[in-house]
This record gives sequence, structure tokens and C-alpha cells, in this order.
Amino acid sequence: MTRGDYKILIIDDDPDILSMLELAFAATPYEIQTMTDPLLAYQRIENEHFDIVITDIQMPGMDGLTLLKKIKNFNGMIQVIVITAHMTINNTLNAFRYGAVDIFFKPFKKIEELIQATDTIALRLNRVNTILNQLANEEKTNAQ
Repeated sequence: MTRGDYKILIIDDDPDILSMLELAFAATPYEIQTMTDPLLAYQRIENEHFDIVITDIQMPGMDGLTLLKKIKNFNGMIQVIVITAHMTINNTLNAFRYGAVDIFFKPFKKIEELIQATDTIALRLNRVNTILNQLANEEKTNAQ
């Protein structure tokens, strides 16, 4: 898989943040989708394939840490980046404990750092997919 094969869902209740992130990711090869409602976003995650989710923490309906836990329980392979303007030490520790791969604070000082973190995650997913394909090919060969 190449970076362009990866689907990213960005969830934030602030439409301006979503617009800014869509613009920032426009020059990347990722397929980007955005949503403002975390409850609807989770339903979408259950029904569509996403490789990476970028989610805010403070949102009405469902906070981002609850969403993170639900995503990881549903599919532990989905990589989650947390973004927030209201980070505390407790939220930071919980985000990593619940499976976030990275955290970024708003307002973003350098949006390129978020894109670089996404690229790093895509490379890691490439490695995982390579290993899984090798194992599948070996099992197929051994079964013949």
C-alpha cells in the first residue's frame, strides 16, 4: 500500500478546524473525510474502513477519549491521533493509555508536524501490511 491508499477521518466539532485541516491535507495523497459529530463519526467507522482517525477531545455528544476507546475496542488497528485545545496531564496519559499514537495541541504551531506524524503512521501501517501479506502468502504456499 502507498500513502494514497489510506483513508483518514478527521472529527472536530469546530467546522473552521476541519476546513483548516482539509486544506492542510489537500496536498497529501491521503483520502480525507471530515465530520463534526462524534456519534455519527463512530457509526461511520463501524460501516466504512478508515486507517487513521484524527479526533478532538472536547466535543458534545461524546468526548474524544471515549471515542478513542470505542474505536480501539472496535478495531485496534485503526491508528488514532488526538488533537485538543484543552489538554491536561490526566487527559494526555489517558489518551496514550487508551491507544492514541500521538497528541497535538490546538492552535497548531506547525500543522506540518501533524502531517509528518500521519506520514510516520502510514509507514508503520505499510510495514504491518507487508508482514501480513508475507504471512498470508506463506500460509497459502504451505496449504498447497
